[in-house]
Amino acid sequence: MTDRPTIVLVHGMWHGGWAWERVASLLEADGYPCVRVTLPGKDRAPGDPTFRGHCDHLVRVLAGIPGDIVLVGHSYSGALLTEVGDAPGVRALVYLSAFCLEPGESVASVNDAEAGSQAGKDDIRQVGDYLVIDPDTARHAFYHDCTPSDAADAAARLTPEHADARTAVVSRAAWRTVPAHFVVCTLDRACTPEVQRKMAARVGSVSELESSHSPMLSMPGAVADTIVKVATEHAS
Repeated sequence: MTDRPTIVLVHGMWHGGWAWERVASLLEADGYPCVRVTLPGKDRAPGDPTFRGHCDHLVRVLAGIPGDIVLVGHSYSGALLTEVGDAPGVRALVYLSAFCLEPGESVASVNDAEAGSQAGKDDIRQVGDYLVIDPDTARHAFYHDCTPSDAADAAARLTPEHADARTAVVSRAAWRTVPAHFVVCTLDRACTPEVQRKMAARVGSVSELESSHSPMLSMPGAVADTIVKVATEHAS
C-alpha cells in the first residue's frame, strides 16, 4: 500500500478555503490528508492578491508538502493549476468547473466569449481595484442547487477579488504534462456547460456532475469520490 497523496484544494474567486470543508472532511475520513488553500485577498488572507501573487502563494504551499500531491481547483483557480500545476510532487490535476486555459487566455477572455454566464462581466461590480459580486447574484449563479441556508451562508462569506485575477493571462499549460481530469457541472450558471466542455476537450479525462457551479457544497460526496478515483489512478 503506497502512502496516500495529499489532496490540495484551491477555491474560486470571492471564496476561501472554507468552501472545501465538506469535501475535505470526507477525504480525510477516507485516509487522504488535505490542505485547503486560502488565497491572498481583501478580508481573506494576507499577501499579494493578484494572479501572480496567487500563483506564488500556491507554489509555496505545494513546496511545503512532502510526497505526492493531487491538486484540485474550482473555477478561477483552474488558471492557477494551468500556470503552476506542474510543481514538484504534483501527480494529477482535477479541474472542477475550472478554467483549463491555453497560454494567452484569461478567465475573462474565456468566460465572456460565450453568452449565458450569470457571473460574467455584466453581473459583477468593480470597486477600486476589486471585483464584488452581490449576494443575490451569487445565490443564483453559484448555489442554486444548495439548500437555502447553505446558499445564504456561502453568499455571506464571499470577499472582494482583485480585478487582476479575472483578466490575467496564463503563460503556460501544466495540463499538457501533468495528467488532468475535468469535471463538467451540467447545471452550472456561472461557467456554462458549453464553455466547460470546450476546456474539458483539452484534457484526456472528463466526467460530469448534474450540479450547479458549487458541487463541493451541494454534492460533496460525489466530488470526493471523483477526487479519490483520480488519486487512485495516478498513485505513484
